[in-house]
Order: sequence, then structure tokens, then C-alpha cells
Amino acid sequence: MKHKTITLLITLALCLSASARKGILVAQFGTSNAEGRHAALDVLFGEIASENPQYTVREAYTSPTIRRALQKQGTKKQSVTDALLQMHLDGIDTVYIQPTFLLDGVEMQMLREEASDVSRFFNHVQVGVPLLYEIEDFRNLTSLLAKTKPNTRSAIMYVGHGNEYASTSAYAMLGQMLSHEQPDAYIGTIEGWPDIETSVAQLKGRKYRQVTLIPLLLACGVHAHEDIDEEWRPALEELGLKVDVLFQGLGESAEIRALIKNHLESLLAE
Repeated sequence: MKHKTITLLITLALCLSASARKGILVAQFGTSNAEGRHAALDVLFGEIASENPQYTVREAYTSPTIRRALQKQGTKKQSVTDALLQMHLDGIDTVYIQPTFLLDGVEMQMLREEASDVSRFFNHVQVGVPLLYEIEDFRNLTSLLAKTKPNTRSAIMYVGHGNEYASTSAYAMLGQMLSHEQPDAYIGTIEGWPDIETSVAQLKGRKYRQVTLIPLLLACGVHAHEDIDEEWRPALEELGLKVDVLFQGLGESAEIRALIKNHLESLLAE
């Protein structure tokens, strides 16, 4: 009996040791806006950590600009490379990296490159996929966005970041899918296409009296205040529309956070 107990304890210790050597790195673009960070990014990270106690869970911010801004505020966030190297020093040999980006664009490419550069320090490093990766992801997000119903003679304009590369076409695809479920909802981008001029033209001459601008961003930060509120709002007001801005990031929705965590579950299961 004593021999069986010792064997059981040794087996349990080995299992605990093995699980402790596995880690999850949550890669977020980040925001320097404390309110937006706490309401979305911190909540998501906290949920991932609490729901995966068998893993060592760490976080990294991919934007150097945001990391520098936070450093001046007294808040330190590690880069992906620094976080991975620290995990290596802490004895973690298997890492699953879950991005919280919206689409598979430049940030994802850089994330994969950083992971590849330090992969030699680990037995296994695997990078997950962003919120929008497969057609089903677009359907899932579309269904959630379509739940927000505008009032009579009102429209909703979701405004994402966008970029100058082919990946920005994901916004147009999402907008096309959304229009089938919610005809009075549109999607524009700050730095991609549809741009602000195209988005304003979409609403010009329509029946609308009012439009609500909603950030298509994980966290409500600088872009929501400086771009959406200070540029998009007045541009639409020139059409004679009453314009409201909803200062809320996608990450503040439990349902959208669940979509990201579903990707993580799939990653851990591979």
C-alpha cells in the first residue's frame, strides 16, 4: 500500500512538473488609454489566466509606441520577444501564443517572425490565429454585431483601424456580410478601405437622421477619441446627421472575448 502511494505521488509530481512547463502568451496590440485597457484587455487576459490554471500565462504588447507611452506612465509591458525569453528563463519549454488581433495582417506577420526567432529556445512554440481567420469567424462576429439594432431612420457605422495592405479587405468582406443581416449597419476604416470619404458617401442622401459610431477595435483608446470622435463625427455631422460615439471596445463584450478564447482552446487542443 505504501509503495502504491509513493508511486502515485511521484506520478502526480511528474504531471504537475510537465504542466508547469507549458505556457500561454497572450499577444495584444495594446493601448495607452487606462480605461480602455482595464475594460477590455485586462479583463480578457484575466479570464484566460483564470480559465487555464495548468499553464503559466503571460502577456505581451506588440506596439513599441504603446509600450513606451505606458513606460512613461509607470506601467511596464513586455514585447513578445522579451516575454518569450523570460518564459524560457523561467523553465517553460512549450508556449502557445494567442493573438487578440482582429485580422491576419502585418501584426500577425511580425508576431510569427518574433516567435520563429526565439523558437530555438523551446521544445515547441505555436502561434494561434486572430479573431477573423476563417469564414466561420466572420459569420460569428457578424452575428454578434447584428444584434445591435439602430432606431428608426438611424444607422450604425463600425470603424476599424485598417491598413494599406491586402489584409484590409477583410473589413469590406465583414461589411458585406453584415449588410445582409443588418442593412443599416456599415463598416469603415481609419487607415484602410472603406475610408472616411467612402463611408461618408455611403450615408449621404439616405433616409438617416442619426448615426452611431462604434469602434471596431478590441480596446477603446486613442483611435476612438482622436480619429472617430474628432474626425469621423464632424465629417458625418456635415451631412446634417446627429452623431453619437459609443466609446466601447470589442473586448468589453463577453461574447466577443469568448470567440478569442475559442481560438485559444483550439490551439491548445492541437
